[in-house]
Amino acid sequence: MKFKNTLLLIIFFCGTVYSQNKQNIPSFSIGEELYFKVRYGIFNTSFASLKVKDTLIDNHSNYHVVAHGESTGLAKLFFKVEDDYYSIFSKNIAPLKFGRNVREGSFTANENIIFDSVNNKATVNDLKNKTKKRVPVSKNIQDIISAFYFFRTVPKEEIIAKNTVYKLPMIYNEEGEFTFELRYIGEETIKTQLGLKQCYKFKPYLPNLGRIFKDPNAITIWVTKDKNRIPVKVSAKIVVGTIHAELMEVKSPQNN
Repeated sequence: MKFKNTLLLIIFFCGTVYSQNKQNIPSFSIGEELYFKVRYGIFNTSFASLKVKDTLIDNHSNYHVVAHGESTGLAKLFFKVEDDYYSIFSKNIAPLKFGRNVREGSFTANENIIFDSVNNKATVNDLKNKTKKRVPVSKNIQDIISAFYFFRTVPKEEIIAKNTVYKLPMIYNEEGEFTFELRYIGEETIKTQLGLKQCYKFKPYLPNLGRIFKDPNAITIWVTKDKNRIPVKVSAKIVVGTIHAELMEVKSPQNN
């Protein structure tokens, strides 16, 4: 699995370290909005947002998450980014449909994935190239956005264990299923845009680096220790320098 674009993917990696407390208190709800600033060196290059909405399918309420990212300032002149993603998943965090329409420099993609949980299949529709591919997937498959929220339903005891790797099958495009791996590395109190935050630290493992990352352990993520388990910072070492994503604002958190 080789990633070809960067902006929202870094935020999604950030999101997949969410977990939930043992008492099973929800960590997100309809109406929650997260806003991030993405910085490269001393320059603010991009902004990204994640918004949780509600949608009805066959009279059943489902989560509908919309993600958007775009370059800003001088970065927009030299490398224009316009990323739009969405994921529709059930109340028990089973993905139903995932889509992306992205433009990052000369790279563009427009596709969606329809999940067939009965037959453990996923149909990838490449709208740009007008192709369709049906691939097998695991029973507990997640797309890269639904995984963001799935980890908020996982008891923290399953993730907060040193030297223990948490694994989850995920799908992103026509290349099919891959395994996302996450490792807990400790705790740290850091200064954020929202004040001092006590955080858990994690590292996802990237077995196939593609053209972006230079180290399979390139990403470090800081997630708040409170009931919301919100990622407040992520640093990613790439081929040329380091990208930092920082949480700037939270609207309608589940637990105040």
